[in-house]
Amino acid sequence: MYELVNALSENVIHGSDSNLSGTTIATVVITGMVVVFIGLILLVLLVMLYGKIFDAVNRKKEEKKNAEAVKVETKPAENVPVVPPAIEEGIEEEVVAVIAAAVEAMSAQSGKKLKLKSVKTVKPQRNPWAAAGIAENTRPF
Repeated sequence: MYELVNALSENVIHGSDSNLSGTTIATVVITGMVVVFIGLILLVLLVMLYGKIFDAVNRKKEEKKNAEAVKVETKPAENVPVVPPAIEEGIEEEVVAVIAAAVEAMSAQSGKKLKLKSVKTVKPQRNPWAAAGIAENTRPF
């Protein structure tokens, strides 16, 4: 094994450098490790700097958006008469109340003013199994 290392080192190390001492080798190894770790530390600092820059940019955009939202003046609610939704015969009041609550929840979530105008039963359609069969057999390739 020692002979193999010597043979390989003769190809790499020039004749004048073949008498390297242990301190020279240790100095080269330590210098190499220090250079690598300094490079890694600089990369970490660069990534941290990019993060702070992008946080500042995003914060400015958010503040700008919040400032625009504050500028928007809310108009006072007009006294519009509330018209109850048209309900078809056979639909229970509880079902209408649940539907109205769902519409109001969607209205609050989206920020738009939604209104329930009518509640009707759905006209009978094709059997769900038949609809699935048609969808399966007419699906494009």
